[in-house]
Amino acid sequence: MSILDLKKEFKKRKLKLSECVESLEELNDFLTIDILKRSNIDASLVALISAAMTLSSQYRKKEFTIHLLSSALATIQSEKYQDDGKKLN
Repeated sequence: MSILDLKKEFKKRKLKLSECVESLEELNDFLTIDILKRSNIDASLVALISAAMTLSSQYRKKEFTIHLLSSALATIQSEKYQDDGKKLN
């Protein structure tokens, strides 16, 4: 799934970017405080993925979550590829 596909999905669902940004700001504030207390970024990443999966199941949003996580994975893999000097490992 590409970013364009996600934009179509957001439009179809009438999801406002401002709502996403507001939620992200609140999550970032919470995470910053939690990570500073615990100094465990890995645990925070696992917790975020777990929370996404739980919300997905509870609110029957599995397909949308699959699209979001697939897009996020593709983005991270692309960034890692660039960080590794554009070499396939």
